[in-house]
Amino acid sequence: MLDSKFFLRSVLGIGLVGLTACWGAAAEAEGEGPAVKTVSLPTLKGPDGRLVELSPPRGGVSVLVFYSSECPISNAYSPMLNRIRGEYPPESLNLVGVCVDPDLSNADMLAHAKDFELKFPVVHDGRGTLAAKVGATVTPEAFLVDDRGAVRYYGRIDDQFAARQKKNANPMVSELRDAIAAVLAGREVASLHVAAVGCPIPEPAPAPTYAEQIASILQKNCLECHRRGQVGPFALETYEQARKRADDIAAVASERKMPPWKPDPHVGPGFKNDRSLAPDDVAKLVAWADAGAPQGDPTLVPPAPKFADEWALGTPDLVLELPEDFAIPAAGEDIYRCFVVPTNLPSDVYVTAIEYRPGNRRVVHHMLSYVDVSGEGRKKDEADPGPGYSCFSGPGVEIHGDLGGWAPGNEPSQLPKGIGRALPRGADIVIQIHYNPSGKPETDRSRIGLHFARTPVRQTLHWNAALNLDLKIPANDSNFKAEAAWPVPVDLEAWAITPHMHLLGKDVSMSLRFPDGRTQDLVKIDDWDFGWQNTYYFKQPITLPKGTVLKLVAHYDNSTANPRNPNRPPKVVKWGEATTDEMCIGFIAVTKKGQDLTRPGEQDDLHDIFKAQVEEFQRRARERQAKSPSSSGD
Repeated sequence: MLDSKFFLRSVLGIGLVGLTACWGAAAEAEGEGPAVKTVSLPTLKGPDGRLVELSPPRGGVSVLVFYSSECPISNAYSPMLNRIRGEYPPESLNLVGVCVDPDLSNADMLAHAKDFELKFPVVHDGRGTLAAKVGATVTPEAFLVDDRGAVRYYGRIDDQFAARQKKNANPMVSELRDAIAAVLAGREVASLHVAAVGCPIPEPAPAPTYAEQIASILQKNCLECHRRGQVGPFALETYEQARKRADDIAAVASERKMPPWKPDPHVGPGFKNDRSLAPDDVAKLVAWADAGAPQGDPTLVPPAPKFADEWALGTPDLVLELPEDFAIPAAGEDIYRCFVVPTNLPSDVYVTAIEYRPGNRRVVHHMLSYVDVSGEGRKKDEADPGPGYSCFSGPGVEIHGDLGGWAPGNEPSQLPKGIGRALPRGADIVIQIHYNPSGKPETDRSRIGLHFARTPVRQTLHWNAALNLDLKIPANDSNFKAEAAWPVPVDLEAWAITPHMHLLGKDVSMSLRFPDGRTQDLVKIDDWDFGWQNTYYFKQPITLPKGTVLKLVAHYDNSTANPRNPNRPPKVVKWGEATTDEMCIGFIAVTKKGQDLTRPGEQDDLHDIFKAQVEEFQRRARERQAKSPSSSGD
């Protein structure tokens, strides 16, 4: 029987097929191959990312057919397999194709399935793991499993190919059909095994080695955090460091927990700051762990990347630094702290690039910054002992705009030419930092570097949002649905989005409905985590005609089953800034379509349009606060 670690990773089904098998001693019809007795089949992901159930339905059977896109005999059976699939309802027969081509990509698998009009789901066994475990040797070869996990038949589909070079257009015997009918009728199958005729299954590719494949994956995707002195709990800079954690690396990569990237990869227009692992890289990590984490030739390990100790974009025009060191205790709850830093700018400027430099990556989880022209941030700072003031969701003051944020893995980048963020003269910047205690006393003094426009700015970047101020989540509701919408007031272009909830958040999606009735999905996050929020930048801007509606749909878990629920026992939760409150927001970054501030008389009227909406939002928020000082309640 395969070990439990292998089965766990197989169930996750990211690019690697697996199966547990108990080998029996039953006699075979023709005395060939292993006598398979029982198997336990996992749920896998197909090439389109959808889950494919391999196990049989209750009272039914599963048929796994090993095939190769390069085998003419295998391809010739496509119509026959479609017919067999169509002869029984899904609750009786679950037929799945298992592709054994080692180098076939997901896109190639989908193209092959479309070309041959396959009417059943397919999965990939490129490393031959599943084929080796059940004893498949050629393509096509079928394995029939009943709902108790017993293999009732395996071998050829019918006598269409009695020999490899002899094709019978009118098969007289169909062992697979007969076996399916017998099992569903509760009868014994005439033969356990009839040898299959086809193309030999290719030898599996050699297991990846650390030197040739794995080191480069870790360097590109993991070392930003997992190196000495950084926020990752352990380093992955050497073979030995990676070898002893190979199983953990494979598991968290398969579960898509690391690198932290929450959006569903199959939803949305694509993000240029996507830091998720490619499916092929996940498969390599899993295969490497399964093979015992081989090192390979140490001389082939690529040189370690160099991480910038200073500013990656060059010397900034303005550096914003915490006014003094901030102390983080060794233990306790996470800390959300806002620090007010004056800009002392004598005139208005446009910011075209922002670079965050966390002072202590062992404890800095993420950073966000806001533009304050009201002076309210200073008042909060003065009223709170120590550097800065406590803040949870946002800065808790009226904001004029924002300067983005940072989370591990985010790289600084320039705004497109001609676009800038407005930064008024004399403004303060409120920097919110989320700290994780590391287990020993720490200090931090983070910085932000701003680069100003050197060429004319034609469009200003603004943020607006779909939000639901009437949020009211009942106690003990584990799947409460909330919606929000924002109608686009003028023709715009969208550049980025940021969904936002608090600790009860469960899942969230954002989409667009255009005036002509078209819709477009923007992002879908199925496992919301307040600790891993991000801004998602589109690969290309999206045009939003006037009348387009930005929509947000969110679900919340306000039950005791939610380990993040701050209320014990659960209570009614409404909109608010506190940890025990909630929010329902879908932020969107936009510019005005056709705006050209270099034209005489052109004004940034988008700011005035949005300002009126923000003021209305703040008025409503103040009214709610006045009616109920604590927005959560019974």
